[in-house]
Amino acid sequence: MSLRQLVIIVGITVLGIAAAYMAQIPVVFGFSAGLLALILISLRSGIGGKELGAGILEGVRRTKEVVWLLLLVGMILPCWAISGTLDELIQWALAVVQPQYALTFSFLICASVSMILGTSTGTLSAVGVPLIGMAIHVGVPLPYVAGAVVSGIFVGDRTSPFSSAHQLIAASTETSIPLQWRAMAPTSALAVLVSLAFYGWLDLRTAKSPVEPPASLIPSDLGESLVLLIPILVLLGSIVLRLKTKYGFLLSIAAAIIVGSLQKGVGPAAWLQAMWSGAEHSIVEGKGLLSMVSLVSLIVLAGAFNGILERSNMIGAYIERMMGDLPSLASATWRTGAFGFVLCLISCTQTLPIIMSGRNILPLWSRRFSSAHLSRVIADTSAVLAAAVPWNLLAVLCSTFVGVPVEQYLPFAIFLWSLPLCTYLYSGYLDRAKVRVQA
Repeated sequence: MSLRQLVIIVGITVLGIAAAYMAQIPVVFGFSAGLLALILISLRSGIGGKELGAGILEGVRRTKEVVWLLLLVGMILPCWAISGTLDELIQWALAVVQPQYALTFSFLICASVSMILGTSTGTLSAVGVPLIGMAIHVGVPLPYVAGAVVSGIFVGDRTSPFSSAHQLIAASTETSIPLQWRAMAPTSALAVLVSLAFYGWLDLRTAKSPVEPPASLIPSDLGESLVLLIPILVLLGSIVLRLKTKYGFLLSIAAAIIVGSLQKGVGPAAWLQAMWSGAEHSIVEGKGLLSMVSLVSLIVLAGAFNGILERSNMIGAYIERMMGDLPSLASATWRTGAFGFVLCLISCTQTLPIIMSGRNILPLWSRRFSSAHLSRVIADTSAVLAAAVPWNLLAVLCSTFVGVPVEQYLPFAIFLWSLPLCTYLYSGYLDRAKVRVQA
């Protein structure tokens, strides 16, 4: 496949998505134009129909975990709402967070929890959703707090030793975890400081008359409060025990149904209706299984798109040409970051850009530089930019949880888009300081 054909595929995909947004129709219709272009061009390039079909099936098969998560999100949030768990979580969030510093606290809480749990999805469901509810209660603009929450969960997603993405980066670049962590530490610290300054400034800009928090952190009826929190405690426990996220969601749904049935007297019909069409709640209204149909369709098509790319290996041929001679660490950094971003645009996953950047660039990179710096660059670009692409599976999950379209929360998710700049500046500093970065 020629570079021209690859550019055509990317262009049609992006234009199709943009047209769908402007026409206010489901993104899946716009994305399907890119998938159709990829199929037709692949067939014209000599890829057989059998091989193409195998790639599509393999790609779709790999989306099943994400599809499960989306369907379970459509069930768990309404269940938390009508069981009373969600309102109880919001009350605790109001007690812990100072409303005038809602954005700063939201970022810090999500960053801390994600570092401990090592999962963006688990953190987003466990603490992100109640923080969104708290922000709505105190009048903070929803895109602001959504950006702070998404920024916070990616601190741990890319940095925590317990994160699968962190482990995948190390494996792809053949770098030890301690060495990778040390290489990532400067840009991690700089991006966190930039985020804190940004959210502190936003808090000052949006500060209103303070909302009175509960008189005490401990509620008057602690026993009832803890019972209502059982579903979230079950979810957190499953994450700590390293159960698959979907099993943790199922256990939490079951716990919410039991708690809501016993404490609130919710009947079977009400549970079924809530899970299908959503609950009457400001955060989850209309967010049931029915609302996930278009998102699941997008995920399946994205999986097919990704499967064709992997099966045809159509990108690998351009890597060495794009990377060139790597005259400096800064030059190698921006080229690797650009390559990773293109992969995020067309692969629709976080995993493929990490693996392809690591495995394909490592032989070229290791001729001049340490693999630990390649780990840092991938962590600061490919691993986080996936959440900035509206049709990427990771961004779809984030947008679904926070209830805000990607293009609305992205300007305020400063951790995501400051990291590429931080890592480029740091590489430039190492070049000028002539610090040892060779392999």
